[in-house]
Amino acid sequence: MNRVPVVRGTDLRDAKAQTGEMGAWEANFVLTQDAGRRFERFTEANVGNRLAIVLDNQWWSAPTIQARIGDTGRITGLAGQQEAMDLALVLKAGSLPASLVYLEERTVGPSLGADSIHQGIVAGIAGLVTVIIIMLFYYRRAGINATLALVLNAVILIGALAYFEAVLTLPGIAGIILLIGMAVDSNVLIFERIREELRSGKAVVAAIEAGFNKAFLTIIDTHVTTVVSCAFLFLFGTGPVKGFAVTLVIGLIANVFTAIFVSKFIFDWELVGKRNVTTLSI
Repeated sequence: MNRVPVVRGTDLRDAKAQTGEMGAWEANFVLTQDAGRRFERFTEANVGNRLAIVLDNQWWSAPTIQARIGDTGRITGLAGQQEAMDLALVLKAGSLPASLVYLEERTVGPSLGADSIHQGIVAGIAGLVTVIIIMLFYYRRAGINATLALVLNAVILIGALAYFEAVLTLPGIAGIILLIGMAVDSNVLIFERIREELRSGKAVVAAIEAGFNKAFLTIIDTHVTTVVSCAFLFLFGTGPVKGFAVTLVIGLIANVFTAIFVSKFIFDWELVGKRNVTTLSI
């Protein structure tokens, strides 16, 4: 076995993949004149033996020498077009005169993204807890109503993302945090309407009905305009922006259900069977 290379990459003038006479794929190569003379003597003396093709100390192929080869030759017996193209690329790569020297190598792992997502989750939980405390302090028992609607909104959103097998990314977490504020804003609109009706002298049940009816159109209007904005983000945005838009749209739809219907149901459930209710903790 001769380990000294007969022909080096710098001796190669060209290499390409093409079909042969019988339609089979092969790799053709052209050598310089000096290399062709050396290769001719070597192949003439080694007909029937194998010739290894090595690049960067890695073996790629070992075709059998079938006849004397001069400055042009072809490698046959390949499996198909892809193997022929790969072998031609290997031959061309060996003709590059410059070697690669590693001056510095860095590996970027997933720790940065994991830290960002962790911080986003912490920010979302902190914002949620802060909003719940403020709602309970400012709206008293009605704040419990808003908290239940807010938690149900989050459950519906996470359930929808799990159903569609969506990946919760950092932009998606940002959308959830934004939804916390929008969900509370809807409850604030309803509660303030109810307070206005109570101050005008209406009974508790009538004030609740009027508050929800008057806030309904405002909530629908703000949610529809935001959904339209999300549609443009999804159409013209990149991957992370699309994730933000999808999360926001799902949360907005869930918020309409929880802020209007669920919250109204909780008020009705609390007042059912009670007669002559004169006060409301709101």
